[in-house]
Amino acid sequence: MKNIFRKLRTLINENVHTLLSLRASPHQIALGLAIGVFIGIFPTFGLGGVFIIALATFWKFNIPGALVGTLIGNPLFAPLWITLSCLITGISPSEIKVPKEPFHEILKHYSGIGLRYLVGNGLVSLFVAILSYFIVTRAIQWYRARKDKQVFISKQGKT
Repeated sequence: MKNIFRKLRTLINENVHTLLSLRASPHQIALGLAIGVFIGIFPTFGLGGVFIIALATFWKFNIPGALVGTLIGNPLFAPLWITLSCLITGISPSEIKVPKEPFHEILKHYSGIGLRYLVGNGLVSLFVAILSYFIVTRAIQWYRARKDKQVFISKQGKT
């Protein structure tokens, strides 16, 4: 179990470092990440990458940041997003499942609750995306200011 958490921590650290080191404005990186977060939480049925590329043609945002943002939709956090979406809409989380029946049975199962769930999930996705935009913008600004200050101090010491 320790090994899993160590790998997860390493993965998070690598992605955070990658995100902070991208050569783009804080706005572009944060917008990309926020779009990725939205797509990562919202059920896109495997088409998240296609949506990111399509949106990137209209909006100027950082695609690597968006790809990092989609990681928030991983299986570890999925129960949280499902539960929050259900709480907003009044749907029981036990109703959100992947039936093992044929496709037409899946459509029948979700015909009554599908739209309500998507609305609730859309609200959760939007809220978390907006929140992540502001957090990441501030974090990048802080990181870059700290890094610039360190470079300035080290240059003064060399002269």
